[in-house]
Amino acid sequence: MPSSSDIKEQLRTRLLRARRGLTADKRAEWTTALREQLEPELAGVSSVAAYWPLGSEPGGADFIPWLSRRVDRVLLPITCGNGVLNWAEYKGTHSMQPGQLGISEPAGPRFDSRVLCGCDLILAPAMAIDAAGNRLGKGGGYYDRALSLVPRNHPAVLAMVYPTEFLDSIPATSHDRRVEAVVTAAGIHRFSS
Repeated sequence: MPSSSDIKEQLRTRLLRARRGLTADKRAEWTTALREQLEPELAGVSSVAAYWPLGSEPGGADFIPWLSRRVDRVLLPITCGNGVLNWAEYKGTHSMQPGQLGISEPAGPRFDSRVLCGCDLILAPAMAIDAAGNRLGKGGGYYDRALSLVPRNHPAVLAMVYPTEFLDSIPATSHDRRVEAVVTAAGIHRFSS
């Protein structure tokens, strides 16, 4: 019988293949709808921790500039050694630089993941979310470690996925951090605590 980690890896492979297979038109359609679903969640929100979407990830290439026009402060992750994330404030596309893993990261003062507790909202990347709020990430554990410092619901952690990535179930372990809600082009689904 395959282990939980083997099942997760097979699922990641399948989901990544499906993401890459989406047409540009379908991605654009779902990105527009996802942002329409997310916009009301940003009302009254001042500070958001988010991520810079890569390639086919939900949100689109211009997601962070879009988000920064709607809130006062956007924090983005900086990849450090040993699976640790630090955070820095997004100050515009001119302030971005390639990070350790080739992901765009903001220049400027860095904060450890405890800074997330002071945000109004956290937008976490995900490969998939299941009906219980379990999040399947890329497998490095970076976000699980960072989110372990954040109390449940304070701030709320939302994951953004395509409608086809909201699944019935995902293998989960005790260190996997559930999210409070999932945002897709089809709507927002909140999970009970």
